[in-house]
Amino acid sequence: MQNKLEDLKDKMDKSILKNVYFDDKQYQQVLNRIEKSKSQMQAFPLKNKFNALLSISVVSILFWGITYFVGTQLNMFNESGTKQANELKENKQETVTKPSNEKTIYIPPKQEENYNEMTKEEILTKMINTIDNFETATGEFKMHYGHSPGFSVVEYAIDLENFSGGFGKRTNVVDDKQEITSEYYSKGTVWSVSEQTKSYMESKYGEESRRGTPLKIEDAFSVDSEGNNVTTYRERPPIGVANATLFPYEIASNYTRDLNKWEIEKQNEELLGHNTLVIKGTKNHRDFQSFRFWVDKDTGILLKYETYNAKGDIVDYLHPIKLEINVPIDSKRFTPHLEGYKKNELQ
Repeated sequence: MQNKLEDLKDKMDKSILKNVYFDDKQYQQVLNRIEKSKSQMQAFPLKNKFNALLSISVVSILFWGITYFVGTQLNMFNESGTKQANELKENKQETVTKPSNEKTIYIPPKQEENYNEMTKEEILTKMINTIDNFETATGEFKMHYGHSPGFSVVEYAIDLENFSGGFGKRTNVVDDKQEITSEYYSKGTVWSVSEQTKSYMESKYGEESRRGTPLKIEDAFSVDSEGNNVTTYRERPPIGVANATLFPYEIASNYTRDLNKWEIEKQNEELLGHNTLVIKGTKNHRDFQSFRFWVDKDTGILLKYETYNAKGDIVDYLHPIKLEINVPIDSKRFTPHLEGYKKNELQ
């Protein structure tokens, strides 16, 4: 190093720097600067190595974290997929192995409203054959008879096709006092239940294994040799007073068998979402002289009726609260809960 500095001095003396003063002090400063540069050059590789190591560590940590996260999510996805697959498999097996007699809800075809013009004969034929014109029905109505105090609220549900069962619940209200009776039928058994006495009676009825044929007006209404009216009715299930609206055979016989004593007042009138035909007629009765019926045109169900005295006041009425036709009904509703009720034997 000493020789190099001496050669450097000779070269500098011969160059443009020959007039620059360069003594021992400057000489020593140059040596110090060279030593400092060497120290810095030795430090830089260590710093570079540390930076490289730090970068590799950070990247490794990030890579490990991403790998762990992805692996966790994939595992959760696989577990979820496996769980769903197992559930689908179990549901499928349950559907295959579940006996059909455990199904309690039947979904019938939707009812289509009838807006066609109808004759007297057509609407009367519908009324005396309602059992052929719907599969299920559920509803509620309020009724009153002029000669009786208070009123009754009737709830009902019926399935004519798949489960062959139903019930009718009647709540008589007089002076804010209630009396509740119910009729249930299912699988050949009828239950008559009294809520007041917490008792019931049970009986058997002959299930209709075959449906009767539709009646024509001339077959339903006739006159015997002595001039007395003779009436033939279609079959109907034992659900109590709910039959007055669903199977209005007696009402049709008593009020509309004589086509000359009533008329079609209105072909189409909407009532509770159903299209009805309105009938108006006269009746020779002690308490009333005229009547009006609202008949569902598609089924013949008597949705509403009123009778009137000479002043036009309502005497008797059946006013609907709800009527749904061909809707799903759970057949469990057709069997009463009799725990705590006493069974009365038929006399």
